[in-house]
Amino acid sequence: MGIIDVTSEYRSLYHPKNEPSLVSVPAFPYFIVDGEGDPADESYEKAVQLLYELSYTLKMGFTKEPWYRDFVVSPLEGVWTALEVENRDTWRWSSMIVQPSFVTEEMFHPVAELCSFKKKISTKDARFAVLEDGLCVTMMHIGSYAEEDLSIEKMEAFCVENDLLRSSESHREIYLSDPKKTKPENLKTVLRFTVKRV
Repeated sequence: MGIIDVTSEYRSLYHPKNEPSLVSVPAFPYFIVDGEGDPADESYEKAVQLLYELSYTLKMGFTKEPWYRDFVVSPLEGVWTALEVENRDTWRWSSMIVQPSFVTEEMFHPVAELCSFKKKISTKDARFAVLEDGLCVTMMHIGSYAEEDLSIEKMEAFCVENDLLRSSESHREIYLSDPKKTKPENLKTVLRFTVKRV
């Protein structure tokens, strides 16, 4: 068996075109950290670091387990709810990294314990969940995070044209670029929100 790569297996979800499209998102297991406030805050940065530490602990620390299969660590994702768009202190977020399908909640606990022991960090804020977004509109946004509204507007226009209605105020972002190494105009971010037919 080859190395598991969720983003390659589900290309329509992780590599969509830069125009809106309709997709059906199945259930995936995630490591998640929830929070609120400005993404520039230290708490968000710590959440991101914790998610990567957990994911790499799973990848590197359990290779001898009978259930283990090698995998590519997937990109960071975030589900965002902006209660007041201009006031970032009111934003609620759930940062997460999708895991291979063999990962269960029972496996998460020893991963968190090993991560805490080896990295000398607290993992109490992390959790495991299986999430299924179902019917969604998605597109690739190329450019700065500040310009995402332009792509969201395109997605909402697509909904009107196709008799779809957003079913949540939240939206998902999947970060395919490292903002520390990529110019803002070249950032690639998958945008997605859940919808229902009307």
